[in-house]
Amino acid sequence: MKISIDDIKNSKNQSLKVDFDNEVKGLETEGSVCAELVFSAYGSYINVKGKIVANVKLVCDRCLKDFVQKIDVDVDETYTLGRLKSSSEAHSGQEIELKDGDFVTELAGEQEIDVDDLIYQSVTLNIPNPCVCDINCVGDSEIEKYIKKEVSDPRLDVFKAIKIKKEGK
Repeated sequence: MKISIDDIKNSKNQSLKVDFDNEVKGLETEGSVCAELVFSAYGSYINVKGKIVANVKLVCDRCLKDFVQKIDVDVDETYTLGRLKSSSEAHSGQEIELKDGDFVTELAGEQEIDVDDLIYQSVTLNIPNPCVCDINCVGDSEIEKYIKKEVSDPRLDVFKAIKIKKEGK
């Protein structure tokens, strides 16, 4: 689904509300992805605010079993219609501090905003790491054979016998 920038600018108060209830390519979900997004035009910027909810199918990092995790994302993205200055043009090699408004996506002449891409990025960036099916998951005994056990180098055993004396004792 794509939203035209002209549609946003020509809507009442230059604000357009979009309800999304569909599948998103690249996301494995149980059911559809639901989103309520408000696109607002501010001069050469488009701001998107809203909420995305998806039940994403994942694989547990500990036991490798499939499970479904509800991902609930608050969206606040800004797009610019014009060209952003590169950091070398704007600051000529000087160190700069990034501020909240510095995270802007350049549309590079595009006349539409891809809602599917916005949702895909927002959901995938909010998948927890590590990804576990349950907080108490200890893994599967079948996986233990693939986990590398710590093996000490026998040449370093001589260092285990060293006694360190502290000064003054």
